[in-house]
Amino acid sequence: MSTNNVESRVIKAPVAKVWSALKKQDFEFWSLVKSVELSSSASEVGSIRTTTFADGTVQKHRLLEFSEVKHAFTYEIIDSEPAVSSLSAQHTFKVIPVTADDTSLVQWSSEFSSEGSLEAVMDAKYKKLDALKELAKALEN
Repeated sequence: MSTNNVESRVIKAPVAKVWSALKKQDFEFWSLVKSVELSSSASEVGSIRTTTFADGTVQKHRLLEFSEVKHAFTYEIIDSEPAVSSLSAQHTFKVIPVTADDTSLVQWSSEFSSEGSLEAVMDAKYKKLDALKELAKALEN
């Protein structure tokens, strides 16, 4: 049995602008992220992204899927120092056009394996909400 968490936000910017910011996977808009290093191209499936967070946590993420057509990418955490309670999870970003007003719906979802605790899901929820708020602030100005 898996546990899911999905958070979304309408960003007052066209899909091309939002996707351009997200597809690099550098999360420069998010204050919790200190730095990101990529092992190869951000769009290369299998590439590893090392993310250092402001609190000193270092995580390695493997890119599982990337689509320029669907404006989406999926990744998994393969290592974390300190350890996280649930490594078995897939996380997906999608950017969907809102055609009525040329804005974008950004959806960030996580599917945790059966080992995903309520604490991990709630932590993911609030971090996503904060990150999406910061993304909106960065792109809507």
